[in-house]
Amino acid sequence: MGRAIDLRLQLADVTPSVWRVLRVPSDLRLDDLHHAVQSAMGWDDFHPHVFEIGDAEFGPRPEETEDDDEGQTDVGAWTGEDRELTVAEALAKSGDGNTYIYNFVQDWRVRITVENPAPDQPADGVSCMAGENAGPQQDTRDGASFSVQGVNRRLAEAMRPRATAAFPAGPRATIDQQLLANLTLVVLMLGSRPTRHGTREAWKTVRTEVLDSLQEAGLVDAAPQRKSVTITDAGVAHAQRLVDRLRAL
Repeated sequence: MGRAIDLRLQLADVTPSVWRVLRVPSDLRLDDLHHAVQSAMGWDDFHPHVFEIGDAEFGPRPEETEDDDEGQTDVGAWTGEDRELTVAEALAKSGDGNTYIYNFVQDWRVRITVENPAPDQPADGVSCMAGENAGPQQDTRDGASFSVQGVNRRLAEAMRPRATAAFPAGPRATIDQQLLANLTLVVLMLGSRPTRHGTREAWKTVRTEVLDSLQEAGLVDAAPQRKSVTITDAGVAHAQRLVDRLRAL
C-alpha cells in the first residue's frame, strides 16, 4: 500500500470553480486515477482521455485509423499507456503537476497537483476529502450535483478489487465467470490480427462486462471509444498458455 497523497483536481476554465481533493495511494496507477477522476467529476467514461505529463501523453493506445468525429489527440505526442505509470512516477516526471484531458471535443482539462501538506501515512484506497460544485455534464446525466458523500459512493464502486490474469473476471467472480473471461480472451486472440505497433487487435464482438474485466486484468485494452480491442503482451502470453492447454486435452 503506497503512502497517502492528497491530490487537488481543478477543472480549468469553468465558473463557478469546480475542484476536488482526492486522497490516493502514491502507487496508484494512472489508469485507476482515470476512473477516480471520472467518479469525482460525475462523468461516465464515454469519451477519450489522456494524461499530459510534461511533453508526453499517457492514455489508451491511439487507433491506427480514425473514422469518427472525436478521434484521438496528436498520435505523435502519445508516449505510452496510462497503466504504465503510478501517481508518484507521474509527479516525479512533471515536477509541478499534470493535466488530465477528457472529451477532446469539449476539451475538459483537469489540472492535478499535490495539495499541501500531504499526510504521512498509508492510503487505504481512494477517497474524496473536499470539493465544490458539480462538473460539466454529459448527455447521459441530468441534474447532477456534488457532495463528498456522493463522490465517495461512486469511488467505492469504481475502485473495487482489480481483476488479474489469475482471476480475469475479478476476484469475486464465480468459476463459470472466470472460465467465460478466459475463453473470451482465447476467442479474441484467435480472431486477432497484428498491427504496425507490434500488438494484436480484434473486433469487439463479446459482452461488454467481460471486456471490462479483461481490461482491468491488463490482458486487453478495450477503451470505450475504440471499435477494436488491443490484446496486451500479457494478454497474448496468457491466451497462448490457455490455447496450449486446450490443445493438450
